[in-house]
Amino acid sequence: PDAQKRAQIALIKAKPGDVIEFAEGQFDFTRALSLDVENVTIRGRGMDKTIWNFENQETGSGGEGLLVTKGGFTIENLAVEDTRGDAIKVEDVKGVTFRKVRVEWAGEPDSTNGAYGLYPVKCDDVLIEACIAIGASDAGIYVGQCKNVIVRNNVAQKNVAGIEIENTVGADVYNNVAEDNTGG
Repeated sequence: PDAQKRAQIALIKAKPGDVIEFAEGQFDFTRALSLDVENVTIRGRGMDKTIWNFENQETGSGGEGLLVTKGGFTIENLAVEDTRGDAIKVEDVKGVTFRKVRVEWAGEPDSTNGAYGLYPVKCDDVLIEACIAIGASDAGIYVGQCKNVIVRNNVAQKNVAGIEIENTVGADVYNNVAEDNTGG
């Protein structure tokens, strides 16, 4: 609960241009986090070193691990694990970067896992690079209703759909690995 409170306060008090850094370690969250400030970067120390764990996320706390509703957003060098819903959802913004982010649901694939791992929807200027998505009950990486998208050098494993680009204009998708998904 203390990590939860500190993290959400940092996101609420963020100013445009801020970098919010998370140290190495596991941060246990019971509720969804949200960011509604332009031009913020969230940075950890590595996708296997800074871990946001939502295993004990409360029902009714919001389905996402993180919901972002302002643009110029970057998230890098951390992991988001075991959310009840989507791991990271970014909606209706311009400028989104996911870099070296791992989203994962532990154990075998399951229909109760969150639907989407990395989930920018209705966004412009999206970059998803060097990320890993494992175990989503729908798509590990889902890009929908977006414009100007690059999805490169990612790994999608054990999802229903590894990488899904839907109703998107100007998507460049290359050098990705999709394995053990129902569909690549």
